[in-house]
Amino acid sequence: MTNCPICNGKVEYNTELTTYTYKSHETQVSQSGEYCLECKEAFLSPKDLKSTRLEIANFKREIDHFLTTDELKRIRKKLHINQQEAASIFGGGIRAFHKYETVEVTQSKPLDILFRLIDSNKISFEDIKNILPQLVKTTFSKI
Repeated sequence: MTNCPICNGKVEYNTELTTYTYKSHETQVSQSGEYCLECKEAFLSPKDLKSTRLEIANFKREIDHFLTTDELKRIRKKLHINQQEAASIFGGGIRAFHKYETVEVTQSKPLDILFRLIDSNKISFEDIKNILPQLVKTTFSKI
């Protein structure tokens, strides 16, 4: 695009510091895209939006008091389990942790709390693994 469809001004591809607001909190993100030099309108492609998706999603998680993607990944790695193992232990489906760690989906509040408890040594991962056989037995005995 060379001309702005709004004001017919010149459009150039650039990276600009953009304010993002969520629940009355603000953050600044470096957003690449096409910007009109006259009216300052931005034209963002899916690729441009994807470049800031992680940063914006983690900002929202912080505002909502959820663990960020890096914190989730750090705790999972601290437990020495991969994403599939985490999903089979904590639930959510085979690709759940991949989705949590790539901001496709935000983890549930109970899972977030459980990870915080494990990370702060309030509950051990061994305790969780020991409870699993009992949960499976109880769940299937009701069927």
